[in-house]
Amino acid sequence: MLEDKLFISISHKYICILYNHKDGPESLTLSPSNISYTLNENQRLNDITCSATCSPVQCTYEWRKSGGGAVSSSGVLSLGNLEKGEAGTYTCTASNSGSAATTSSQPIAILVRCKYLHS
Repeated sequence: MLEDKLFISISHKYICILYNHKDGPESLTLSPSNISYTLNENQRLNDITCSATCSPVQCTYEWRKSGGGAVSSSGVLSLGNLEKGEAGTYTCTASNSGSAATTSSQPIAILVRCKYLHS
């Protein structure tokens, strides 16, 4: 928590203290809360939503794939029908621009079983 304080003295009798709280991100949750998914190639992965509490501004989110770049700049990881190249470990990071604080989810493992063609 980052906290700015402003002290004002009036006639040496009163002191006013103003707190400007900048909290979060706190309580980061994933929905669904699974940390591992195993699906077949071309099978649909339901969206995974990342959420947290920030104050006074809303949190911003970013999903990243391990060893790669950002895959989503929202709180939702939406991969749809999986391709084998989408297998890997994904992490959601929530940020609060008011406090410059960040927190990250547990890594989410996505395993994609390859579809074999038989002739």
